[in-house]
Amino acid sequence: MTIGVTGASGQLGGLVLDSLLGRGVSPKDIVALTRDPAKLSAYAAKGITVRPGDFDKPAELQASLQGVERLLIIPASDLRPGIRTPQQKNAVNAAKAAGVKHVIYISTTGAHRGQDLFTSHFATEQAIYASGLAWTILRMGMYYDNLWMGGIAYALSHGVYPATGPAGEGKVARSDVAAAAAALLAAKGHDSHLYHATGPASLTPADVAKAIGDVFGKKVDAVTVTQDQYNGGLAAAGLPDFVVDAIGGIEAARAKGLLDVVTHDIVHLTGKKALTLTEYLTATKHLAAAH
Repeated sequence: MTIGVTGASGQLGGLVLDSLLGRGVSPKDIVALTRDPAKLSAYAAKGITVRPGDFDKPAELQASLQGVERLLIIPASDLRPGIRTPQQKNAVNAAKAAGVKHVIYISTTGAHRGQDLFTSHFATEQAIYASGLAWTILRMGMYYDNLWMGGIAYALSHGVYPATGPAGEGKVARSDVAAAAAALLAAKGHDSHLYHATGPASLTPADVAKAIGDVFGKKVDAVTVTQDQYNGGLAAAGLPDFVVDAIGGIEAARAKGLLDVVTHDIVHLTGKKALTLTEYLTATKHLAAAH
């Protein structure tokens, strides 16, 4: 059985490749697709087949998917409005045209209830359903890892963790999402199943603040800010407007409770419990020096 992974040079893609190898999948049975094959030279050296896989080049993508039976579609990385949906539909159409048998798509919790970032996932899910391909959807929670994009550093330097409301969220470690995706790729079945890859608990901003404070030995309090203040802080950090809108939209969805989903699907798929936020922060504490 030949397995394909799109976006394989990204952070999630690399972890999926590692997880597949860790599960004993032979490198010769893995096809890694990326816009820049040179970035995957280390995996090519291990025996993994590396092919070009640009969602904006559907003919090339279709050719690269020849012989792939089970395909993981990792969402496009472009956060600009209106870009991701057509790109991801290109990937679905290329998979069908190439004769792929089963598509697994990394979606997100709240896929049908948010701004463009969320609706692009929902539109892709619908395109997969309409394609006639066998499918599995893995909707993931937002990554713990994203806290390193400023949340932890800000909390430690200011003693506060800002949020726009008290709702909980099923945050998750990127590595656990990768492990779940690899499990779906490596085993036949799971047809027409929608799974949710989340952490083991619903985390409010107060919970996140406490975990950061406990792990780093500093007092951190959750504080409530308006959406304008939250977005203003992102803009002040120098983020482009479309990134501010995307991250701000995620926060708005969280505050409405749209991301408050917790399941045990990760342990069901992988046989291992999902990391708690405290476990994740403890394991990655050394990253603080780089932020």
